[in-house]
Amino acid sequence: MNRNKPEPGFAPELLVLAASTGGPAALEKIICALKKDFSIPIVIVQHMPKPFTEAFAKALDKKSELLVKEAQNGDVLAAGSVYIAPGGAHLKLSGKQRLALALSDDALVNGVRPAADVLLKSIAESRFIDGILVVILTGMGSDGLAGLQRLNQNKRAYCIVQDESTSIVYGMPLRIVEAELADEVLPLTAIAERLCALVRKE
Repeated sequence: MNRNKPEPGFAPELLVLAASTGGPAALEKIICALKKDFSIPIVIVQHMPKPFTEAFAKALDKKSELLVKEAQNGDVLAAGSVYIAPGGAHLKLSGKQRLALALSDDALVNGVRPAADVLLKSIAESRFIDGILVVILTGMGSDGLAGLQRLNQNKRAYCIVQDESTSIVYGMPLRIVEAELADEVLPLTAIAERLCALVRKE
């Protein structure tokens, strides 16, 4: 389903990207295409064990105009910054402070930790934020689906999924398409430009 246009009044405050198999290359393509004036924070859940998430964040930081770091407990989200969920920990939006992150070692969800579902559900319960951009990239399984369903119940959300032709594994994106929760289905090369347009409200 391609609705292609957010509902009137939609104002993105946060971008969430979720990926698994094939994700690091896809994420690099997107993050490195964004400019330093990108006006909302970015949070990434990539299924990856520690210590690889820290190394991935450092490598991406060197290539990108944005500040990229591995998320830490208590980080307060800032525009133009990218926070990557650390391997071995779930990442949540804290309910105690506006746009602050919290880590947890709760049980695996969808067989993984970090899980996109955990992050998205925490955003759905936050009283501090409303407009959410979600991008579901290449990956195996269905992580992100339950979280997006909850998000759509509680918040204004707009979801882009990577198309089959550019996905290494068309699992996570397919689950979103099948549930009719995809607002747009785009090739990897078109996602960054579309995100910039949505943030500028074009």
